[in-house]
Amino acid sequence: MSEPGPTPPTPRVRVVVDRADAPRCGLAVGDAFVIDGSRLVGDGSPVCPLALSAVASVLAARQYPLPADDWLVRKPYLTCVHAEEGVVLRLEAAS
Repeated sequence: MSEPGPTPPTPRVRVVVDRADAPRCGLAVGDAFVIDGSRLVGDGSPVCPLALSAVASVLAARQYPLPADDWLVRKPYLTCVHAEEGVVLRLEAAS
C-alpha cells in the first residue's frame, strides 16, 4: 500500500484594484477580494466577473509557494480584459 503524496498548501490570495481609470463595472482603487482555497470572499465592494476572469488563469499558480524570482512574485500585476477601462489588479498573499 503506497502512502499518499503531500497535500499542497492553499494559501489565501488577495486581489486588490491598484488602478481604475474608467471601469464600467463599478470597481474603484482599493477594492479587493480574497480567494481562500476555492472560496471567493468579498469585503463588500463589487467583484467584477471580468476582473475575476483576468486572475483566474494564474490563481492556481499563486496559491502554491513560489520562488522569489518567479515573475508572479516580482510583477504581481494583471490587467482586466477590457484594456480601455485601465483596471490593474495586484495579487498578494493574504493573511
